[in-house]
Amino acid sequence: MIKKQFVKSRNATKVTFELDNGVSADAVHLIADFNNWQPAAFEQQKNGKWKLVQELEPGQNYEFRYVLEQNGSYEFINDPEADYTVPNDQGTENGVIQA
Repeated sequence: MIKKQFVKSRNATKVTFELDNGVSADAVHLIADFNNWQPAAFEQQKNGKWKLVQELEPGQNYEFRYVLEQNGSYEFINDPEADYTVPNDQGTENGVIQA
């Protein structure tokens, strides 16, 4: 799930990325062009969901993916609620969010 909220006082869009508690992973990270493709860790909530909040510059489009880590293996996935997807240089697709 992706939630967007404009924060007028900071001229920013607060974006909440959330994955269902059914996601089987030891850790979840967000990689994106807005963070130089460096992993940003999700926190696992008491209800089992994975959550990460980021502030983005409004009016921009940002590419991103999720990285699920389990037993030393990594799986790259897209959020089905991304605004759209674009091809990447790995032969797959990145999700895009419009802030």
